[in-house]
Amino acid sequence: MPVHDKVKQHAERMGAQTAVNIEGKTLSWKQLWLRALSFYAAMVKSPARGSAFAPGKVIAVALGNDLEFAPAWLAATANTHICAVIDPQLPLSQLDDVLARLAPDLLLVKGAHAALIEAAQRMNINVLPVEQVADAEASEAEAQAFIRHVDAATPFLINFTSGTTSTPKAFMRSRRSWRVSFRNGYDIFNLSSAACTLFPGPLFHGIGLYCLNEALDAGATLYCMEKWDAHRALALLVEHQIQRLVLVPTMLTAFSRIDAAALPCVTHLLSAGAKLEFNHYRQARAKFPNAGIQEYYGASELGFIAVSSLNDDNVDSALPTVGLPFPEISWSIRDEQGQPLGKNQPGIIYLDSEQACMGYLWGDDGKAFKQQPFGSTVHDLGYINDQGRLHVIGRSGDMIVSGGNNIYLSEVESVLKSLPGIVEAVVLAVDDAYLGKKMVAFIETEKIDIATLPTLCLTQLAKYKIPAQFCKVSHWPLTPSGKIRRSVLEERFINHEIN
Repeated sequence: MPVHDKVKQHAERMGAQTAVNIEGKTLSWKQLWLRALSFYAAMVKSPARGSAFAPGKVIAVALGNDLEFAPAWLAATANTHICAVIDPQLPLSQLDDVLARLAPDLLLVKGAHAALIEAAQRMNINVLPVEQVADAEASEAEAQAFIRHVDAATPFLINFTSGTTSTPKAFMRSRRSWRVSFRNGYDIFNLSSAACTLFPGPLFHGIGLYCLNEALDAGATLYCMEKWDAHRALALLVEHQIQRLVLVPTMLTAFSRIDAAALPCVTHLLSAGAKLEFNHYRQARAKFPNAGIQEYYGASELGFIAVSSLNDDNVDSALPTVGLPFPEISWSIRDEQGQPLGKNQPGIIYLDSEQACMGYLWGDDGKAFKQQPFGSTVHDLGYINDQGRLHVIGRSGDMIVSGGNNIYLSEVESVLKSLPGIVEAVVLAVDDAYLGKKMVAFIETEKIDIATLPTLCLTQLAKYKIPAQFCKVSHWPLTPSGKIRRSVLEERFINHEIN
């Protein structure tokens, strides 16, 4: 993995300082280094099954936000090992399917996760409960092997898209792809001026996993929680005077519901995972008045694409875009035939970058991720404006035809989120016998009568883009990473649980 050499350096230089803090349980840099070596020694001794993903063993890690996750992750990605990071809270049927497809050489898990252990044993997969890994002093040869290949083009990570009812799709990433990201992100995100970071979501998801390793690379303390809780997250920020906060926009919405004093200690706020909208910016500015606010646009398969730094002077012009290109990447907008388009012409966003993943192992129908000689795409649509900033219209599946008109749901959603008094908004398309598809907007607000929203929207949207129905919501169904479960919203609407 790209950070092993850095962790070794940090252990030698500031060994007693805290590297990871999860719910008050901590590992110093020296403890993290030694514990990772202990895991590595145990993995080296474990028998190999002959992985299909050569050159190294495939180590599945299903630990959630546990203190052992960080050293287990480091060991599972050391040298030529490949780590498959699995959400242990997936439905057991999905866990069975993932394990059967992966056939890993070893599964690292908590001893209490009996169902997952039993499933692995049925498949003759070697299981190592992390509680059974004794601290042991690694040999010099093992320590040197641990830090080899950090900048190689070999695979080190198997990660997954979010699964709902079907098995998550798996894709693979090379060591070098993250090494390039760390090198550029250090300056872009001004990491030298932030000694500690809080990521309040799950570490096994892409944003959390990257945030953990970004902190390990930079020598910053990473704070995390066993489970997302907005009140607890704010308390941690105050208790430890944490300077940097990395989150998804819906977490800002959750913070805004809490009647608590502003937190001047936060000087860096980075939003990712979904578009930051005007309502989120207002929420961030109110709760974190001293924070420099940034958002990045990217994809699990592509890495970073664009980054934007926002302040009160540029927010009106900059926030509708996702920003300028991340260093060492080039992008292009192309039509369905792959021909390049000019500025302000909408089309498919392609990225030419070393950060792109190595492809899917299963589950891809060619619509989620596509590689061409001129770049890779996840079929997001957008255009580049005259200032060279990227506007994202939405994913190709985000467009609906209603009453014969093409409508991008993300555009309507963005307008709703820009209205003062809107806390959160989601726009979905549901089947309609007359229109084919009709838009339904789900709104959280205490200040606006939703009956007035059609009129308010007419100032920014054509009449045919106004949702056919507005529903008031006070509690949102969320994923473990804090994102809104749109499929659950639609199901509740269809079942008349929301109206």
